[in-house]
Amino acid sequence: MGIGIACAVLWVGSVLAAGTPPERKVVSAGPLADTEWRLVEFQSMDDAQGTTRPDDPKRYTMQLNGDGTVTMSLNCNRATGTWTAKPAGDGASGQFAFGPLAMTRAFCPPPSMDGQIAAQAGFIRSYLLKDGRLYLSLMADGGTYAWEPDTSRSSMIKVPASPEQGGPRDWEVTAALNMREEPTASARVLASYVPGPILDNLGCQRAEGQVWCDVQQLGGGPRGYVPGEFLKPAVSPDGSVATGPDDSALRAGQGDFDATGQIPCAQYRGQPLGQCDFGVARAGGGYAAVVVTKPEGTKRAIFFRMGKPIGADTSQADGYPEFRATKESDLNRIRIGNERYEIPDSVVLGG
Repeated sequence: MGIGIACAVLWVGSVLAAGTPPERKVVSAGPLADTEWRLVEFQSMDDAQGTTRPDDPKRYTMQLNGDGTVTMSLNCNRATGTWTAKPAGDGASGQFAFGPLAMTRAFCPPPSMDGQIAAQAGFIRSYLLKDGRLYLSLMADGGTYAWEPDTSRSSMIKVPASPEQGGPRDWEVTAALNMREEPTASARVLASYVPGPILDNLGCQRAEGQVWCDVQQLGGGPRGYVPGEFLKPAVSPDGSVATGPDDSALRAGQGDFDATGQIPCAQYRGQPLGQCDFGVARAGGGYAAVVVTKPEGTKRAIFFRMGKPIGADTSQADGYPEFRATKESDLNRIRIGNERYEIPDSVVLGG
């Protein structure tokens, strides 16, 4: 065992010294993707060695992330790298391999299996799922590592639901954070946020032992990933948390309105405000589509999210006029090219 530890330290140390992060790969959504395990025992084919069990299984854990990365806790050390699997026809078995592992080099008081696992990881060639356990076998019948599902770590972190699954439509940032290009702390930073901004919820996932949420700032901007622990459901201007899909635009297109009436409007530069008919389809939480009928009979749709006007149904035919919006008290003043509209909050929020 002492020789194995020394070899593992030198091998792992060379990976760290190279300064090259583990290559990120995309793996198929097989039975091992996004699973967490803790070590039960090592079953050696050598009768002299027999079965070795960790003194504390909770200190030996493995997270097989769906993006092809692996995160391991090995007693007092941590390791990261890559993994690949090629399931057989039954899906419960198949080929398995680890890429190089980058590992910390702390000395763990004996007895410890960290060095053994690091030294042998590169020789694992197959997997078997049986009776709720994962068996990773070494080449040439060198032995098998038995793992059981880890229900004490990241598997207990609840992944928030997307709006399509009934989750919140928007998040509020609760702490300073970076938006990254991929769901990993090593990915390129796309934007930085202080507490307060509202981000669209485009779905969340568990990666590298934590929850990452796919987001985009309300009203537009870069799209990327932020840690879910620094988000909370955004409260809408009407005091509610909007959840579920936003169907306001669909209903408005079908003429299924919650209210109708008139709002101040003008169509040309310098024209005094007159009155235009409108219909509004609301989806709760300040999500709404307001369809205005112009004096000549054509229509203009204006879209609101979280009570904020964010755009209109402009097109190439009308030259994609610039959309601008300001707010005075509870009145939204909207300009679309030369067109002007004044829409009170009560139209959008109801009540």
